[in-house]
Amino acid sequence: MSESLLAPAEGLFPVSYLVGANLPGAPRLELNLLVYTPDRSVRGHAQLTQATNPPLDLHLDVWGTYSYLSVQPPSEGKILLTLRGNQGGPQANSPIQLNLQGLLELDWQRGLANYRYYSGQRWIEIDNAPVVLQPQHVQTLANVDLQRELHSATLEAAIATGDVAQLKQLASGAVGKALDQAIASTKSPAGKAAKKA
Repeated sequence: MSESLLAPAEGLFPVSYLVGANLPGAPRLELNLLVYTPDRSVRGHAQLTQATNPPLDLHLDVWGTYSYLSVQPPSEGKILLTLRGNQGGPQANSPIQLNLQGLLELDWQRGLANYRYYSGQRWIEIDNAPVVLQPQHVQTLANVDLQRELHSATLEAAIATGDVAQLKQLASGAVGKALDQAIASTKSPAGKAAKKA
């Protein structure tokens, strides 16, 4: 069955994450991202700081993708976020200075990440850093309802992983209408044709 027929067809929403334990002297990575659901791409900005001598203050353009990981019940699936970063973006003639792989909960609220960055002299690796959504840092886009987009992305994740219990829970909440639309799209002539393909 085609996931694109079941998942919400469009969506662009901003998210902001703090990656790290937020302890004195520890590296602090802030990600401000735009998530584009039709092709599951992510673009944005990263700021990596650390109170060291000399202090670290690295500003990078980041881009990447996200995908859904299914696991056996009773465990829930995860969202795999993969990012790369440099000065200028993917088309820039600039070396990669940041690689990140994160596992987020299906509601996009929290997770863990492993990342490495180039300090100017060597690569530094950080493992199992907590990732926490920072909704107060998100600058809302015009006409974008962040909560609705996050719910739609959560719905897309539940559909992709086939988690019936989560789908039932979502159906009883604010995204029930989106769920009805996703199910209805599979009953259209185009949806039936794609199912057979």
